[in-house]
Amino acid sequence: MISFLIKYKKIILIITLAFFIGSIAYIGLDSYRRGHFSNNVAMVGNTPITYRNLYKATEAQAQVLRNNGVDLDENLSKALRQQALSALISEEVLNQAAKESGMAVSDYEVAWDIRFSPQFNQDGQFNKTAYEYIVRRQLGVSPAEFEEQIRRSKLADRFRMGLYSFYKLTPEETRFAYRTQHGNMKNFDKNKKDFERQLFETKMETAQRAFFDDFNNRVEIKTFSDEQE
Repeated sequence: MISFLIKYKKIILIITLAFFIGSIAYIGLDSYRRGHFSNNVAMVGNTPITYRNLYKATEAQAQVLRNNGVDLDENLSKALRQQALSALISEEVLNQAAKESGMAVSDYEVAWDIRFSPQFNQDGQFNKTAYEYIVRRQLGVSPAEFEEQIRRSKLADRFRMGLYSFYKLTPEETRFAYRTQHGNMKNFDKNKKDFERQLFETKMETAQRAFFDDFNNRVEIKTFSDEQE
């Protein structure tokens, strides 16, 4: 694992999993529309990403916007699908990279997240009936599917955090970049915090592309939809 992380020390993957942040990503959503979602929208190596999962991921984001009073027109809906597909592909890449590095998420960790999730507790105690009802009726998935998604989310986050730990902006690097951009060090102390954040984000965007390019040289990533166009 250490050798694998060292290999990618300078090509850190930062990806926003907007709809999978935390363990209980779908709590509070309406049941998704049921239908035939057997076709694949993308492949990461030999692993398919289905239209069914794309629909669920898109609907998760859409519901958040609806809850905040945002009307979804055709253009916004398409943008959400594109974002959802990118995030699904990214999550799969992270999971494959994590497994390649020897990382894993235990059954105990998954059970802990479920056991102590407020959504599944009544009077401070885990309620299995409430858990199964929410998962099956509100989220539209089986407990096994839900638990697998928790595992995947945690594994992706674990790999990302492992890469984070190898990446730091040094004071010298920050000062050099500031001087290069501004031509002097005027107001450096005043602007340092915002400048460091912007510099970090810029380097992460570059690192993200480098990581995916390298990964795609080893593992083919294909899409079968116009969502990415």
